Amino acid sequence: MAALHELSAQAQCTALQRREISSTELVAHYLARIERHGPALGAFVSVFAEQAMDAARRADSQAPSGLLHGLPLPLKDLHPTAGLPTSLGSAAIAGWVPEQDGGVVGRLRQAGIIVIGKTHAPEFGPCCYTETQLASPALSPYGQGLSASGSSGGAAAAVAAGLAPLAHASDGLGSTRTPASNCGLVGIKPSRGRIPSVLPSWYQLGTEGPLARTVGDAALFLDAVGAIGPGELWRQPPWATDAHRVAARTPPRGGLRIGLLTDPGSDETTVHGECLQACAEAAQALQALGHEIVTMVLPPALRIWALVEPLCDVIGVSLSLHVQTQVSEERRAALMPYTRWYIENAEATTGKRYAQSMMRLAAAASAWLKWQSGVDVLLTPTSSAPALPSGALRLDDGRASSEAMLRWSAFTPWANLSGAPAISLPVHQTASGLPVGVQLMAMPGQDELLLGLAGALEEVFAWQLRHPQVWSR
Repeated sequence: MAALHELSAQAQCTALQRREISSTELVAHYLARIERHGPALGAFVSVFAEQAMDAARRADSQAPSGLLHGLPLPLKDLHPTAGLPTSLGSAAIAGWVPEQDGGVVGRLRQAGIIVIGKTHAPEFGPCCYTETQLASPALSPYGQGLSASGSSGGAAAAVAAGLAPLAHASDGLGSTRTPASNCGLVGIKPSRGRIPSVLPSWYQLGTEGPLARTVGDAALFLDAVGAIGPGELWRQPPWATDAHRVAARTPPRGGLRIGLLTDPGSDETTVHGECLQACAEAAQALQALGHEIVTMVLPPALRIWALVEPLCDVIGVSLSLHVQTQVSEERRAALMPYTRWYIENAEATTGKRYAQSMMRLAAAASAWLKWQSGVDVLLTPTSSAPALPSGALRLDDGRASSEAMLRWSAFTPWANLSGAPAISLPVHQTASGLPVGVQLMAMPGQDELLLGLAGALEEVFAWQLRHPQVWSR
């Protein structure tokens, strides 16, 4: 019989509903794997073993209710979880226990999850690496000392290593998609307004979503979260309660026009050959599925490098305000160097400059959507290089680190700026077995189209059958 973690999240949920397995045995299985492998991978900052087992026993004693009833699932440490420690990746506020759940966290709990722990994330989230004072660096299970990326690095490491069937993640400039690429997973950033949003900061860049082994598992997560409620600033049209699961198993009809973009929009960046190879393999598969591939030329006005300063301004002011309200003066010495740099940058940012930065980001997003509308879907590398060694992007110089991160993740920010849906798919493996993802991006509101296309590619590449060595240990 297959080990429990070899079952997809969908299969686990079906077995739980049918009482073929119990939540108690499933939670115990994952807790044992977390104890065995979690610390070396830097996957978790908190594990709630006793609380999770108690919750699992309660779930087993109740009639199934909710799509994820009894399913063990970790939550990203950047998001408030009522009654459980939430550090936001920072030693400066370690021990904080929120009184209320974040929007998506609350929906997941209503859907019946068993919270097994909080996954490792960088302090307040503005990094595509996961290195803090709370745990060892989050590492990809596929390579010795290779970064899992960030800010959902712990979540990606956990799912890829079989420490969780599925994980909660969030994405401000690529923070779900680049960890998915580094760890051989499916990572979705939904359209802005598709599901409940994170707090209205960072120019509404952030969107929560899943990290999963399969497109179907990711779709299950989105359906379990459900559509937005009243009070949301951004609203996509209502969708059916099973819309994402149906889409994941329904390939798009007719030939789509798919734009291939491999220009990172930065003269400072060279795209690695393995990332180009991943795009070539995906393009070939899409052509075989009956879609048209057209090469895209990025106009000079859409160079991501031109947005370094406005992005730093907006993120810096947001982080500074967060620290002012969340971190006492006496604990600010524990902040990470990049956080302190962002605060210093924010203090030098005038109201006029901040407004100009917001206007530049809005204008760039509008121009991007007009340009993107020439195709149905964009195909790009997820990152400009495969997984880097841990520490490669942590320069502890805020400006230099920001530039290094943007060079590496140059393709992902546009979906956040424009509110478009995007997904990273692990189509390629290097000769040494490292996963390399590609990104598909559609127009805002076209999440179901994206899931259908992703599901069709999963049939071709069968990435769910690839695992790191730790999977079988």
